[in-house]
Amino acid sequence: MKINFDYHMHTIMDHTDHAKNTVEEMVLAAKSRGLEGIAITNHGLGHKLYGMQEKDIDEIKSEILSMRKKYPDMKILFGVEANILSLNGDTDITDEMVEKCDIILCGYHYTVKYKTFKDFWNLLIMNYVAKAIPFIRKIQIKKNTKAICGAMKKNNIDILTHPGDKIFVDMDEIAAVAEETNTVLEINTSHRHLSLDEIKICEKYNIKYAANSDSHIAETVGLVEDSLQRIEEAKLDLEKIINVEI
Repeated sequence: MKINFDYHMHTIMDHTDHAKNTVEEMVLAAKSRGLEGIAITNHGLGHKLYGMQEKDIDEIKSEILSMRKKYPDMKILFGVEANILSLNGDTDITDEMVEKCDIILCGYHYTVKYKTFKDFWNLLIMNYVAKAIPFIRKIQIKKNTKAICGAMKKNNIDILTHPGDKIFVDMDEIAAVAEETNTVLEINTSHRHLSLDEIKICEKYNIKYAANSDSHIAETVGLVEDSLQRIEEAKLDLEKIINVEI
C-alpha cells in the first residue's frame, strides 16, 4: 500500500522560514518517490506568522504553471491551507483563492488573524486553559467543534487538515458534517491526526480520507508510513482513501 498523490505540502512561500524548499524541489522529490502528483498548499492569508501575502498568489501560480510545462508527467495543483478565524467558522478563503486554486484545504491553526477579540479569546487563549482544566475542556469542545463544522458548511473545502490536532473536538460531529458537506478528512503524518481512535469514530459515516505528508521539507514529500499504519490498524476500507493504491 502506498500513496500516488500528496495533497498537502508547504514551500518557501510560507513566510518566516516555516518551510525550506521551492516548488521545483518539492516536485523533484515527488518524482523520485514515484508519485503521480502533488498539491502545493501554503498557509492562507490569515496566518500571522507563516501565511502567504496577496502579492504571493500570482507568483506561486505562475511558478506552478511553469513547473507543469517543465514536468508534464507530473500533476501539480495550486492550493492553499486556509485558516479558521472565528467561532462561527469564518475562514481566510477569499473569492480570489477559490478562483485561482485547484484545491482548498483548511484547518485549525494558532496565531491567525482572528475575526474579533472574542474569537481570539475563545479559539486561542481558552484552548490553552482547556488543556489544564477539565470543565473548561468540555466547553471548548463545543466551541471548537462549532467553528470547524461551520467552516465546512460555509466554504467549499476539499480537505479538512489534521482534524483533532491542537484542540479538543467532538470528532463524531465533525465526521457527520464532513459526510454532509462531502469534505475529505486528512490522515496527517506530521501531526498524527486523524489518530487511530479518531478514524474508528469517523468510520460510522460515509466519508473519504486522504493520507498526506504535510511536508515542510522536500525530504519528506510522499512519506506517509505513519498514516498508512493507522489506516491498516483501523482496517479502513481503502476504497475510501482518495490517494492510496494497493
